Amino acid sequence: MHGNVFTEISLIIAIGAAISLVMRLIKQPLIIGYIITGLLVGPSFLNLIKNSETIDVFASIGVALLLFIVGLGLNPKVIKEIGKVAGITAFAQIAITSIFGYIFGQFVGFTKTESLLLGLALSFSSTIIVLKLLSDKKELTRLNGKIAIGILLIEDIIATLSLIFISARADGTFSVNALLFLAVKGILLLAILILISNLLLQKMNNFIASNQELLFLFAIGWGFGVASIFLQIGFSIEIGALFAGISLSALPYAQEVSSRLRPLRDFFIILFFISLGSGLSLASAGENVLLAIILSVLVLIGKPLVFMIVMGLNGYTKSTSFKVSNYLSQISE
Repeated sequence: MHGNVFTEISLIIAIGAAISLVMRLIKQPLIIGYIITGLLVGPSFLNLIKNSETIDVFASIGVALLLFIVGLGLNPKVIKEIGKVAGITAFAQIAITSIFGYIFGQFVGFTKTESLLLGLALSFSSTIIVLKLLSDKKELTRLNGKIAIGILLIEDIIATLSLIFISARADGTFSVNALLFLAVKGILLLAILILISNLLLQKMNNFIASNQELLFLFAIGWGFGVASIFLQIGFSIEIGALFAGISLSALPYAQEVSSRLRPLRDFFIILFFISLGSGLSLASAGENVLLAIILSVLVLIGKPLVFMIVMGLNGYTKSTSFKVSNYLSQISE
């Protein structure tokens, strides 16, 4: 069994490396190569993935590491700097895109619930793709990168609440109290993390950082542990890992931890995109080409316009507004 998994992953990585070389030669983002790899090794073509659960676990590890590292760079000063514009822009974009998506859904004959889901789906951007692109272009710490991250964080929280609302409504168990309770749990857990960081970890700083292996292991344990707790109380791994990183961001060794985790992150995040590509099915794509084209126009043109207008009204330059809108002009996986 273990040999089969090792052989399977080795073959997938080898194919991914070959396709990535081609992407590099034609000067295209490597992310495209990873997704194409997933499509090739998935059920639509070669059907090489027999242990999909293992690949999915590795993909989740990559997601957690990526968001944890981003969180390490988001200290309270950064959050204060971009909090207002990120909040206003995120809420405005989600509201406007959702309304247009709902109207379009009604126009083409979808039910009210289907139209609502369509509008929400169009409004959320892919956290993983955006963060990977920002990381590759070394723009995570630039103003446009920080604003994009702030918007993504708010979108992830709203997406989590939306999914809970939709699931609860579907089985008839929805209540406002349940959503409020979830929000309170999240705030309390975040407050506890900050207290532990300020009162305990600050004092243990020298001891933890005195040994590189201990520092590395502690960082992974903290990141994965906090992400798992957030997952258990109803949030996503992404939000948990991001908050885990933020809670350590003020510590002196935050940047050292970040640099040491990057190679590990890169390997696992490759498997995430391959896993994403393997889930794509081309069998029914032809039936919805026209609909997909219209919705793509809405996402690729409509969403960037909303971002640029809202950020412009908040006093940001056209250059910054364009860069943020360019990163966020897609939809979440």
